[in-house]
Amino acid sequence: MKINKIALENIRSYESLDLEFQKGSTLLSGDIGTGKTTILLAIEFALFGLQPGQKGTSLLRNGKDEGKVILDIEVEGRQIIIERELKRNKSVSQGKVSISIDNAKKETSIKELKNEVLRILNYPSEFEKKTNLLYKFTVYTPQEEMKQIILETSDVRLDTLRHVFGMDRYKKIKENTEIVMRKIREQIREKEGFLLDLEEKKQIKKQKIELLDKDNLELKKLKQEDEIIKKEKKEAEKKIQEIEKQIQEKNNIEKEIEKNKLLFSSKRENLLSLEKQIKDLESIEKVEFNLEQIEQTRNQEEEKLKELKENQEKYNEILGQINFLNNMKKDSLELRERMSNMEKCPTCLQNVNPEYRINISNKIAKELLEIQEKLKVNEQGKTRINQEIEKIAKELETLRIKTQKLEILKIKAENYNKNKKALEEKLAEKKRLKSDILILEEQIKRLAKTSIDLHTVEEIYEKNKNQLSSISEREKNIEIKIAQIVKEIEIVSSQLSDLEKEIEKKEQEKKKLERMNELRDWLSEKFLSLILFVEKNVMLTLREEFSKIFNNWFSMLVSDNIEVSLDEKFTPMIEQNGYSIDYAFLSGGERTAIALAYRLALNQVINSLLSKIKTRDLVILDEPTDGFSDQQLDKMRNIFEELEAEQIILVSHEAKIESFVDHVIKINKQESKSAIEY
Repeated sequence: MKINKIALENIRSYESLDLEFQKGSTLLSGDIGTGKTTILLAIEFALFGLQPGQKGTSLLRNGKDEGKVILDIEVEGRQIIIERELKRNKSVSQGKVSISIDNAKKETSIKELKNEVLRILNYPSEFEKKTNLLYKFTVYTPQEEMKQIILETSDVRLDTLRHVFGMDRYKKIKENTEIVMRKIREQIREKEGFLLDLEEKKQIKKQKIELLDKDNLELKKLKQEDEIIKKEKKEAEKKIQEIEKQIQEKNNIEKEIEKNKLLFSSKRENLLSLEKQIKDLESIEKVEFNLEQIEQTRNQEEEKLKELKENQEKYNEILGQINFLNNMKKDSLELRERMSNMEKCPTCLQNVNPEYRINISNKIAKELLEIQEKLKVNEQGKTRINQEIEKIAKELETLRIKTQKLEILKIKAENYNKNKKALEEKLAEKKRLKSDILILEEQIKRLAKTSIDLHTVEEIYEKNKNQLSSISEREKNIEIKIAQIVKEIEIVSSQLSDLEKEIEKKEQEKKKLERMNELRDWLSEKFLSLILFVEKNVMLTLREEFSKIFNNWFSMLVSDNIEVSLDEKFTPMIEQNGYSIDYAFLSGGERTAIALAYRLALNQVINSLLSKIKTRDLVILDEPTDGFSDQQLDKMRNIFEELEAEQIILVSHEAKIESFVDHVIKINKQESKSAIEY
């Protein structure tokens, strides 16, 4: 973004102003109160309008009912002209607004114009509903607000920077996640209510299945009995008609006896084989295993691992401290070498007093002794921790071997339990075989007896004739029972089908509930933790980069062995010769240098973070040298050279600054009216 020109009408001390800006650095020069800052405020008003809490009376000229600002800027080769009006009614408010892009002009609402400007400047969308914080910390910070962020409480400062860095997105993610989790919890409660009677339904289903199985078994028995009765009836009728068929029946019975004897023999052999298998399983030795012992060993192993990790971290910290001290030692030696050969000051070009060099050399020698003593202490600590690491590693290996042995014992115990289960199954099978053998023995005896009872044909004929009437009566009764059970089975089957559909639906909802619980747990235990981790690391990276750039800018302005950095809440930390200095005890020039370095570092970090914003090539500074000494003013030349901006607009009443910039615009004020001095 490049500012081409600005036109003011009835804005503060200006009745009328047309001002053009060039590329490079431009100084708005003049005495205090001549209206230099008004031009900067007008640029901000043209871009973003009145901010929350800002009154229109702060811009509209006293005694005037209307005012106007027209700003002509260039963004990526496109000409943008923005017009904003101020009107006085009961209070001063914004009037008509318009924007022209490459000569295509359109009137719009105040909100739409701001959003259009943000879009043109490629500011992130989340800044649409915020004040123009991003502009203030990347382009223009009013003079009275230069030191405000330094003097704010650490929490307010951190919250402000979070807004500027766009870190609100993580808060929004967390808030949205909480909303989703509340919705999920509501659905979980609904589904839990829907599933309250699932187990009861399953129990009813089980009872219905048992009843159905019982009815089917009873039906099967009745049908079998009905078939037997029909068979007996048919046989009785046949015996009456064909008595000779009784002989064949006798043969059939004898065959049946033989068949049952073969089946009996087969089951006996199976029983003998099964008993042998049972004997082998019973001979397996029982393995005792204590699960608590392996858990205890694993816990010991985890504790040793934790202890090893802690010592390794201590070891790494000591290595870092040793490297840091060695670097300090190297820097001190180099400084002593430079001081011993320095005859003239590189800054002021005056001769260096030999006594001053001796004092500096003595001070460096003292620092070198302190560094050497610290190196010795850290080397001893390094050796002690290394020995502790080796000791823990050996103990950890012993625990791992013990764990492996316990794992093998656990496997043996599990195999024993499997064999024990197999033994139980074999015993149950043995019981069933014995029962089958007893039934076969009874069947064989019954068949043998039937065969013996078939004697004379006349006796069989009379017996079956008498039984025929009884069989017919039994057949009728069984058919009635079968019809009743069939009807009952149909009713239970229908009820069971409806119940199964209902249970299936509930089971599907149960699976959904499980997935919801998994999603809820994942969101609460993993996703939110990940967001917090990412947010923390992003802020850490920003702080490290910010602190480095902040110190670089400050060192360009102040060279009295003062170093600056930032703590966790982006509060400036000031040190001189290894001692902390409170901000309040700095000189006015040093405090201004702190604020200016902080402002420039923040500009650089944000432009790096938001690399596509279109205001990165513009920097506006309002009285940045308040309280500066002549030596510090000289260093502003280097500041302007180091600033990577195509256009720098500077407000200052310091005449010395005029020699550092490309263009100078002088402003004077007479009889409460400001104007450019030609």
